[in-house]
Parts: sequence; structure tokens; C-alpha cells
Amino acid sequence: MKTSTVVGIVLAVLLAFASLSATAGYLWARADSDRPAPQRALPAQWPSKDGEALRPVPMPGGELVTALPTDTGGQVLCQALDQERWESLLGGKVLREVRDGACHVVGTTAEVLLTLDSRAANLQDPSDVEVAGHPGQLEYLPPEVNARLDVRLVDAEGTGQVHPYLRVELSGNAGVDTLTESVAREVVQAVSAPGPALPAQAKDGTIPLQHPAPAAIVDAPWPMISWQLCAALTRELGGTGKPRFDGSCTVRGVEATYTDIVTPRAFPERIAGRPALVTDELVAVKLTDDGSQELTFTGPGRSLRSVAEAVLPRLLDR
Repeated sequence: MKTSTVVGIVLAVLLAFASLSATAGYLWARADSDRPAPQRALPAQWPSKDGEALRPVPMPGGELVTALPTDTGGQVLCQALDQERWESLLGGKVLREVRDGACHVVGTTAEVLLTLDSRAANLQDPSDVEVAGHPGQLEYLPPEVNARLDVRLVDAEGTGQVHPYLRVELSGNAGVDTLTESVAREVVQAVSAPGPALPAQAKDGTIPLQHPAPAAIVDAPWPMISWQLCAALTRELGGTGKPRFDGSCTVRGVEATYTDIVTPRAFPERIAGRPALVTDELVAVKLTDDGSQELTFTGPGRSLRSVAEAVLPRLLDR
């Protein structure tokens, strides 16, 4: 047999083998990419050690979602999408809780943390994205199983009460950048229903007086709390209310202030069915059983307990 014929046969065999190998590699890669993402068991203990169960909260409209008390913000973000939609997005069963003011969602294939923040995150090599009409920045670094996305919801500067940024942090399998954008887009659309803009603040923190329909102050945005406090106090005391952005109002020397900071106070008495502390200087009322929301009344020359008893039913929407 001629040498050229032998060489031709060898080359043909090698080319056929290479073709088969390439085909096998393609099919293997195809099978691997089509393989469902690995599932993991959901936590047996839920809420987690530091987590809070979801409770019914009102959904704010307009820009007021960026002016929520911290714990309320986590509740709103978790409930912006219902259970069925969360499971559809993440591809399996999910559990939701609020942890340290953030919405924490754990699924069988991914884990999500959503937070409203006063400052932008320090992202590494981010890419610019648009999320439901809002500017955002996406961090997606090797090994590409985690992503962070910041979305600026309003132009206002961040403060203790204003949180212009929605942050979505997601960990899972390859391709979480696309999933992170999907989660952010749907949450932003859900919390951006038509509604009021943030009120302008004066240098002393005061805001223009408004007269909204009566509503409970629990889990409301800071400005709405202030307006409801003014409405309730002026109805009882007369005069004109002086609302501030931080959830407080002063009417004729009586100041009502809403806080969401845990205090060491004990509440041995009850006013309008809620635990209360009554002293010569103040009246403090615990508004919720499972949170840190309190309302305090201060001011000289009046029976603060009488004022609290008169206005609390309206403020609790009873």
C-alpha cells in the first residue's frame, strides 16, 4: 500500500474521532446547561433566629416608599410580590422574613436580600442598567454566583428617614445577574404605584401641612405619620399643627413623636388598649406587640394622659 494512502486513512480516522469528540462535548455541555439547578432544603426553623415574621402592612404609593421606618421597609419589600410570584421568579418554594430591617427571601435554588438604604453601595466594577425606568448599577463578579444591584428610586438626598436606594443582593447559580435584574424590576414596579412625592423639608425639618384622610400611623411613611399626628392633635387641642419629616408634630406646646427604635422602657399601664408608660414628663405608648414602634407625648401645662387617650383611637384607626 502506498504511503500516501496510509497517511490518508490515518487522517480520516483522526478527523472522524475529533468530530465524534466535539459532538460528545457539545451534547455533554448541552445536557449540563439543561440540567435543573441543584435544589437545597429550606430551613427547618423559620423565621430564623434574628428574623421577624411577616405582618400585614399598607403599600405606600409614589415616592413615599423611600420614607418608611426601617422595619416597615423590610415588610413592604417582602410583600411587594406575593408568595406565588416569588416562587415563580426563584423557581421553587420560598420562605420570607424581615431581618435587621431587610427583606430576606430563601428559596431552594437562590437567596435574596432586599434593603432600602440612604447611601449607594460600594460596588466593584459595576455596569449601568435601567430598572423599571430608574437608573441602577449591577455588580457581577467571578465566580458569577452572586450579584448586587443598586437602584436609585428618587433624586432626594439620603437621610435618617429618606432611603433613596433599593439594594438587591442575590446568590444562587450561574446567571444570577439576569435574575437579580428581574427581581429588582418587579419589586420596583410593585412599590411605585402612583402617589405623592416626598414633601420638601425646611432647614429645621418642618414640612408643609397636609390633611390626608384618617389612617393608622403604624407602618406608615414618616411624613404621613406627621400629618396624621397633626390632624389628631389639632382636632383635640385646636390651633395649627407644625409637622416635621421625622414623624413628629407640635400643637400648642404638645409634641407627639413616633419612633421605631428599641427602648428599655417598661409599659405597666394601658391607654386605648395599648401598653403605656405614664410619668410627670411624658406618656409613651407601645403601638405594636411584635415591633419597636412607639408614640410619645411631651409638653408642659396639660394632662398628657388625657391627650393620649383622646387621640390614640384615631391614630390606631379604631
